[in-house]
Amino acid sequence: MKKNNQFVLATLLAGLTCFATSPAQALTEKEVSSITQSIKDAPVADLPAKAAEMVTQSAKKEKQAVAVAVVRAAIAKKAASAVSVVSSVVKAAPFTAPAVAAAAAKLAPDQLEAIATAAALAAPDLADKIVAAITDVYPKAEERVAKAVMLAVPQAQAKIRQRTSGNAEAGIGESYSRSPTKVDGSSFPGTPPPAAYGGPGQDPGHN
Repeated sequence: MKKNNQFVLATLLAGLTCFATSPAQALTEKEVSSITQSIKDAPVADLPAKAAEMVTQSAKKEKQAVAVAVVRAAIAKKAASAVSVVSSVVKAAPFTAPAVAAAAAKLAPDQLEAIATAAALAAPDLADKIVAAITDVYPKAEERVAKAVMLAVPQAQAKIRQRTSGNAEAGIGESYSRSPTKVDGSSFPGTPPPAAYGGPGQDPGHN
């Protein structure tokens, strides 16, 4: 963004509503309006390229804020562009992936898995953080989002499992606990029950 847009007024920041979350607070209202207008003026087919261009041209310290603002504006213009825009923006600035994925997911909840997958494919090293960021927005979607990302980025499975509520050894789509207590709070038996064997057709509990 241009240097003459760096001046931040508290009164202008107070007027930010849609962009008042943490990543976008580095931008002035004038900058946010400029981003929104640029996205509005772009043809729908050009949204991914335009979004990536704006992020690439922004100052390093503003890239995440610009990325989030661009993605929000693009989804507001055309919700169906969410996945392609997220992919392009994250490729342009991979470190923005968690914030971008969370922002997109919030505006397009019907595309959670696709958004998470697109972001993870563009920034595979941050796959686990992408899952965590989306889960912060939609806790109940943790398992399905994690499964989608693990299928898309297999090398991230271990990190994702460690971040999710399931055990690190759980398979894709699985979650189980090694807690000493059962779900109802009671304890598991200290020793396993004795094995019983029986021949075909026999009841092992009776002779």
